[in-house]
Order: sequence, then structure tokens, then C-alpha cells
Amino acid sequence: MTSLVLQRICLTVVTLLMLGCRSYSLEKEFFVQPLGTRLERMRQYSLEDQYRIFRYGNDVVHPPLTDLANPIAEKGSVAIPLLIDHLNADDDDFTVRDTLLVLERMQSSGSYDVKSDAAVMTTLDSKVSTVKDKEWRTTCLKMLERIRGG
Repeated sequence: MTSLVLQRICLTVVTLLMLGCRSYSLEKEFFVQPLGTRLERMRQYSLEDQYRIFRYGNDVVHPPLTDLANPIAEKGSVAIPLLIDHLNADDDDFTVRDTLLVLERMQSSGSYDVKSDAAVMTTLDSKVSTVKDKEWRTTCLKMLERIRGG
């Protein structure tokens, strides 16, 4: 075999191994338990684990389980750094959408006055403008307007 073919084979194997390392065991374990206790159980996890479960439930499970945003939203200002960190680190449309969902729930429930946090709103404006999919961008803009109270 040529060197180039061997390199491609090795690259493919390494890529598959790296993709397989993320097992989602925490998330899968959460979703095999009874639906009736889902929100109560969610509140028992750390904020980071809640975020992982929420993203899995919103991005992988169908139909999406958007109610999993509520326990994170209930934390108010405590959750803001984690949400903004993920928003800045994960540059994809779904992270923007999911973050907006939690922040929208915060604003509507009164657990945090998102619209009065200039730094958060500036970040949201910036991130929504980078949403690649036109339909998701429209959805995100509507969510952002609901946060603003429009």
C-alpha cells in the first residue's frame, strides 16, 4: 500500500475512535428512567450534568424535551456563566437555539432578568447573527425578541 493510503486509513480509524469515546452514558441512563420523575431527577444533578442532559434531550431525543430547560432556568444567575461559556465554545446553530430556550425561560419565569444584562444580550445578538441555517436564525431571532419583551 502506498503511504497516502495508509495515512488515510489511520486517519479514518483515529477519527472513528475519537467519535466513539463520547458514550453519552449519563444522558442515556437518565432517559431510561421513568418519565414521571424526569424534572425532579434532573434537579438532583450538577448544573453541568443538567446541561448535558438538556442538550441530549433537546438535540437527540425526538420529539425534543424542551421542558428540561426549566431546571437550568430556575438557577437564574448561577447558570449564566455556564451557558455563555458553552455558547462561546460550541459554535453551532443548536447551541445558540438551546441557550436561547433556557434564557427565554429565565426571562419569562423571572428567575433572571436576561434583557437587563447588557453583556449577555450583546453576546446573544452576536451569536444569533452567526446562525447558518436561515430557518433556525429566524427562530432564534423570535426567541431573542421574546426575551427583549417584544
